[in-house]
Amino acid sequence: MSQPYATPKLDGQRVALRGRVLPDQHARASIQAADHGLSLSEYLGALIDRDSGLPNKIDNPQEALIPRAS
Repeated sequence: MSQPYATPKLDGQRVALRGRVLPDQHARASIQAADHGLSLSEYLGALIDRDSGLPNKIDNPQEALIPRAS
């Protein structure tokens, strides 16, 4: 049985993420992020939101202009 999700230590308003991807995946992600005007972290977050069926900065660039509640 898996443990319930517990938010790890935050770095400001965000969770630090460390992982490894293949160099060609990194290159493609970096290019796509730049094409969308996003950082690599924002791009990953948008992909996670998109996969969950949520509004995201890839499909709706205006999401990038809407300030998040703190």
